[in-house]
Amino acid sequence: MNQGKDAGKDEVAWWFKILGRCVGAIAALVCMGMGIWECITVHPICIVAGVLMVCLGFLTMVLEAPLCCQFFDGLDRLATWIGNLKYIYKAILYCVLSIFPMMLCFGMTTVFGGGLIFVTGAIYGVMALGKKGGQSRRPDDVEMNQKLTESEEPVATTPEGT
Repeated sequence: MNQGKDAGKDEVAWWFKILGRCVGAIAALVCMGMGIWECITVHPICIVAGVLMVCLGFLTMVLEAPLCCQFFDGLDRLATWIGNLKYIYKAILYCVLSIFPMMLCFGMTTVFGGGLIFVTGAIYGVMALGKKGGQSRRPDDVEMNQKLTESEEPVATTPEGT
């Protein structure tokens, strides 16, 4: 019943799934730390970017390491629901949300904090492609390749010294 939904998730190696989770958890901690650091400024737009980074880091922590947020009611259901989403949706979510703080206040802290969340989205994007990179072998491709190899003419060879 869930074969179509989980078909892309079965193609990903176990170590790559763990890599995505670990990078996401570390990126969440760094993003929250950089967001707090970004809030220590006199520019109001950078304070807004810092608050967004703290919220983005918290959201990433909830989605990637729900064990850290187990004491909040209702977050476990959200994490389970998001965990069942396809990898491409997670990739889009992380990549799009990580750009907003950088657009508001472009600096080293926003690039580093939001950039790690973007890298997490890129890892999920690679997971969405699967093992074959989105190029599965179709029956007509095999048939076409057979026709091409059959129609090739042998290359004439000349004896050496001529």
